[in-house]
Amino acid sequence: MKKRVFLILSALLLTVALLASAACGGNTPPPEEGTAATGTGNTSVDGTKASSAPVEAGLKISRAKADSVRLTDYDNGLISLKVPEGWMVEVPQVDYIHYSFRVYDPDNMNYMFLFSLKTEGFLKSEAARQQYRSLYPDAMFSKLAPIDPQTAEAYFSVWNENAEYSNTEELGYNYFPYMNDFTVVENMGAGPFGGDVLRATFTNAEGDTNQGLFTATVSDPGSYYMFGLDLAPLNVYHTMLMFAPDDDFVNWQPIYDECIASLQFSTAFVNGFNAEEGQLVSTIIANQRVYDSISDMIMDSWAQRSTSYDIISQKQSDATLGYERVYDTETNEIYRAYNGFTDDYTGDRYKAVTDDMYALGIDGYIEK
Repeated sequence: MKKRVFLILSALLLTVALLASAACGGNTPPPEEGTAATGTGNTSVDGTKASSAPVEAGLKISRAKADSVRLTDYDNGLISLKVPEGWMVEVPQVDYIHYSFRVYDPDNMNYMFLFSLKTEGFLKSEAARQQYRSLYPDAMFSKLAPIDPQTAEAYFSVWNENAEYSNTEELGYNYFPYMNDFTVVENMGAGPFGGDVLRATFTNAEGDTNQGLFTATVSDPGSYYMFGLDLAPLNVYHTMLMFAPDDDFVNWQPIYDECIASLQFSTAFVNGFNAEEGQLVSTIIANQRVYDSISDMIMDSWAQRSTSYDIISQKQSDATLGYERVYDTETNEIYRAYNGFTDDYTGDRYKAVTDDMYALGIDGYIEK
């Protein structure tokens, strides 16, 4: 197991429906600019690895990025959670029902999580959207991609089309990451709110491959038939996404998981929440520790995942980047070492990893 440090979690695509509801007034939390998290921080350790022993003489070892994260408390009066020190926290100006935030490393936005309570305005079929387009070509329902079938995988498969519409000058946002070639590696089953938890990869606009966990609950509130088509829109609740570079996500997943558990909604948030969403209040807010159950579920699913993808992708990454992978027999810590390390090294402490160790995170690098 890797050290469990904190990071951050979660997800989502704030559609124009979300933005339109914010623009129409109502109980809207105060807007927030991007805020850098600062503080002394803290880390948590799962205790499965021994404490670091002194480095063997003659070796130059640097710690992995995930292994040196310092955490601080973020609290804007509405939500609180643990975030990595120096990371940016952004909260768009939207109402309580559609509350959303994202947290990311300003030095590398491949490390990010987003969260959204609710998004809406999605139709159930392409035929329904074409019907809207024939009547109201500039309407929100005409521009947002439908979710068909009504699953988390279908929702994320059309993420880019909806992000393209949301990230416009008209709406004033550049908030949602683009996820090209979204590919599900493993469906890890339904989460506490019903939506599937997906392990998936995607490439960003620069061509970098990222891996993460994604979940959302697509809800059908009912039907409304016209022209032989169901034109009633869908709602999406509890969207969360967390991702990191493909070869580094295994290191960050425990960190993201701890951040899920730390998310809290304040009394001020509960009081401001729209009364029309009373059921949502009872399921998410009244139980302030509901995110513990999400954390437990994701950790259990992650522990039981198929490791074949990890082994293959980590081996490929090491070969591409020119690394060997070894472990410290005294501490069980795992390192990426420069190519040729096992030929140069004459001691007994560091040995080549076994295949199953590729499913574990790394603790650092052995440099030449």
